Amino acid sequence: MASNPLTPAEQALVSQAWERADSITAHLDGLMAATPRDEEEAPYDKYIPINQKRVKRIRKALAKKGLREELAAVATSLPRGARMLVLNEFWCGDGAQILPVHEAVALASGGAVDVRVLMRDDNLEVMDLFLTSGGRSIPKTVLLDENGEVLGTWGPRPEEAMDLVKQIKSDPAIAHTYSQEVHRWYTQDATQATQAELAVLLGHAQRP
Repeated sequence: MASNPLTPAEQALVSQAWERADSITAHLDGLMAATPRDEEEAPYDKYIPINQKRVKRIRKALAKKGLREELAAVATSLPRGARMLVLNEFWCGDGAQILPVHEAVALASGGAVDVRVLMRDDNLEVMDLFLTSGGRSIPKTVLLDENGEVLGTWGPRPEEAMDLVKQIKSDPAIAHTYSQEVHRWYTQDATQATQAELAVLLGHAQRP
C-alpha cells in the first residue's frame, strides 16, 4: 500500500487529474447508463452489461447491510479533506466488484472522504505513476490528503483475489478460467476483503 514520493511535477499532474475526475457516484451512474460500442472499436465493452448487473447487486447489498464496522468507523472519523482518486474503466470487472464499496465509504463519511474516478485509458500519464508490478492494472486507488500528497495506494483487487489469480495463471491447464474463478470468489466474499483492506488504506489518512 505504500507509494513512492512523487516529484513536484508528478504531484501537479495528480492534482490536475483530481480536478477533472468524476465523482464516484457519477462514474457508477455512467457505467449503469453505458451502451457497449462496436466490438471492433472497443472489444472490452462486451463486459459492460454484466458489470452493470454487478454494480446494481452490490449497491443494493451495501444499502441494506451497510459497511463493516471497522470501515464505517474509520470513514466517519477521518478529518475532512481525505481523498481517494481511482483509475478505472467501465469494462473492468474488478472495478464493478469494488467501486460500489468506494461509493458507500464516501456516503458513510458524510462528506469527509471525497472519492473521484478517472478513466484510465484517457489518463495514462497518471496511471503510469501508479503501476502494479509494471502493469496498468485497474482499479487502482490512490489515497491523498487535503494537500494532494499521496498517503498510499491500493489495488487492483484484494490480496486474496490477487493470490488466487496468480495461482490459476501459473497453471497453463486452467489459466483460461481465472476470470470466472475470481468473480466466483468476489460473489462468495461479498465485498468483505475489499472493505477490510480499504479500512487499512484509509487509516493512513487519520491524524494522530
